[in-house]
Amino acid sequence: MCRISRISLLFLIIFTFISLRSVFGQCCSTGSPVGASVYIGVLNKNTLRLITFYRYSFSDTYYESNHKAGEPTQLKSAYYNFAGLALAYGITKRLTVEADWGYFFNKTQVFNAIDYQEKGYGFSNGGVTFKYGVFIKPVQQIELTAGAGIRYPFTTKPLVVDGVQLSRDVQPSTNAFAATGLLFFNKGFPSVTIRLFTINRYDYNFEGIQDYQYGSILMNSIFVSKKIVKYFFGIVQLRSEWKTNDKDNGKNVVNSGYFLLTLSPQLSYSIAGQWNVTFVFDVPVYKNYNGKQMTPKYSMALSLTRDFNLAKKPSPPPVKNP
Repeated sequence: MCRISRISLLFLIIFTFISLRSVFGQCCSTGSPVGASVYIGVLNKNTLRLITFYRYSFSDTYYESNHKAGEPTQLKSAYYNFAGLALAYGITKRLTVEADWGYFFNKTQVFNAIDYQEKGYGFSNGGVTFKYGVFIKPVQQIELTAGAGIRYPFTTKPLVVDGVQLSRDVQPSTNAFAATGLLFFNKGFPSVTIRLFTINRYDYNFEGIQDYQYGSILMNSIFVSKKIVKYFFGIVQLRSEWKTNDKDNGKNVVNSGYFLLTLSPQLSYSIAGQWNVTFVFDVPVYKNYNGKQMTPKYSMALSLTRDFNLAKKPSPPPVKNP
């Protein structure tokens, strides 16, 4: 198969999947369903990267400002189960395109005063991102990458179950478009098998058809990766998330917006140097919430990643007859 037809086939596969399902739940969910965030740099030309992951998040504490809220509280707890899939492809040695999608098996709220659970489920927003390697020095193990993309809903209508529209907190999607920008920096220190990198991402959510606009989110992460033994790595991430207030018909929603600081230890194992399995555990270390909101207690994720070289292999030299 020629290189052009191979690329065309790849894009057909990517966008066929995009039309069927989505990934990465709305940013205003309690906790973040995003997984495998360490795999964010540009890829080599004609390299395909597959990332699949599962995340579980649990919450049971209300906060007002930077302290626990007093009684009474509406909810006893909240939790979700989410699975996602992403495909990335190196168009050139500096330009990579990535598409992602996924599914909420459940977004559940357990109420305090009554024996009732509200449960949402379904496909989340999809995304397409282009990333460009602004400054890449493989010998020095330095990379500076910038990216931009869009997030889009598979439906602009909220989820309705048994004729009742579910609350926004358990909707699987924002039902609106968003614009994304990111900046990634990596520096490796091979003599001590340590890698330092940062990820900075900004999401701007547009207003949906119901005149509701989710707040913008700025995420900044610092990672330290250390090789423990062959094929086995330990990673520590410190992540800050700042979200502005949601707006309903142009007016700020009081119980929305926050600043959250999360510590995320991770373990990564490379199976035969091909499949990378990563376990992530998120624990908030500082919370500051506007109004009174349910806040994350912990979350955990398991991801599986592999790169495939789709470059055309050179033809073997012709056999000369004696």
